[in-house]
Amino acid sequence: MDWRGPAVVVALLAIGAGSGYAASGATRDTSIGTGSGTPIPARNPEYPVEADLPFAQDPDDPTLQPGLQMRTETRGEGKFEITFPAPVGWTSNTNASNEWKWKQPGTSNNTYVMRIEQIDSQDITIEDAIDVRIERLEREQEDVDILARGADSLEYTYRSNEGNARHSFMRWLDLDQSGQADVEIVVHGRQRDVPGTRDLIRRVADGMRGATGGVVE
Repeated sequence: MDWRGPAVVVALLAIGAGSGYAASGATRDTSIGTGSGTPIPARNPEYPVEADLPFAQDPDDPTLQPGLQMRTETRGEGKFEITFPAPVGWTSNTNASNEWKWKQPGTSNNTYVMRIEQIDSQDITIEDAIDVRIERLEREQEDVDILARGADSLEYTYRSNEGNARHSFMRWLDLDQSGQADVEIVVHGRQRDVPGTRDLIRRVADGMRGATGGVVE
């Protein structure tokens, strides 16, 4: 029996295995690092960006126009009485003993609405009242954008609870020149209502009188 054939094959396999191991050992990095392992930052990392949520479609009610016909309204009693112009045909609801809301009957939600609140009991300056309002807006509403801030006014946009884009104007009045804010007025509307809502809040604020009969300049 010839045993040399299998023996030669076994010898060749052993030589090949040894050579392969030696070659792989020569190509390995055998250096030992120091310190603890740390992640390597990526080059120009890109973070996932959430797409902007589209606004809900505006109600298609007619646009609020400037120059509404106005009538004189009176709210409050005694030294807290206020008199001011309000749109003819709009109805009012009492939200609280010192807060009232006006809306044109038949209009959809998220169209236009006016709110007047007496805040004289809060003993707060107009500047501080504006700061408080901005803080509340940013805490309670979404997509708030402060467009303009004046000495007694604020203009901003935000997303309503129903997802609609809202454009709002606010004014604060010191009716008795005490240095404290007495009245807060806000008119909300759609973007298309801006000329009308801006005109409305200007006329209401300019025509408001306190119990002493003084006109706000």
